[in-house]
Amino acid sequence: MPGPQGVPRADIVALLREGHSDRYIGRTLHTATRRVGRIRAELDIPRTFRPAVLTVEEKWRTFTTPVDGGHLAWTGHLREGTTPMFMLRGHNYSARRVAFRIANGREPEGRVLPGCDFRGCVEPNCMEDALMRAQFTAIFGTTGVAG
Repeated sequence: MPGPQGVPRADIVALLREGHSDRYIGRTLHTATRRVGRIRAELDIPRTFRPAVLTVEEKWRTFTTPVDGGHLAWTGHLREGTTPMFMLRGHNYSARRVAFRIANGREPEGRVLPGCDFRGCVEPNCMEDALMRAQFTAIFGTTGVAG
């Protein structure tokens, strides 16, 4: 008794000519990626390459917009209406912690807040972590963060 009818070769060829990957075609048509690869090789269609994946810093930048005074406003998601956050490859990132790392080249210690008067700021040079605020307080007797 013969097995079930497979996916027509013409369907695979059509998706190959559209530029899809073997994996995408296999998932879409419910067929083996090895079969798709063999057909690709027979037709001498070059393999497709996934576009470059954004880094955390590049993804962060997609949610920022310049505002007056040299600040950056956050246009992305706000957790609990106040904390700028974004997701990349299934991980949550704090926009302020990423901004701090961009400016200082190190991971922040403790909570990161803007050290300027622009409440929604995510400009890297405006970010202060707990260590910076503690040093500021030790020197000047008050924190540099408003509020």
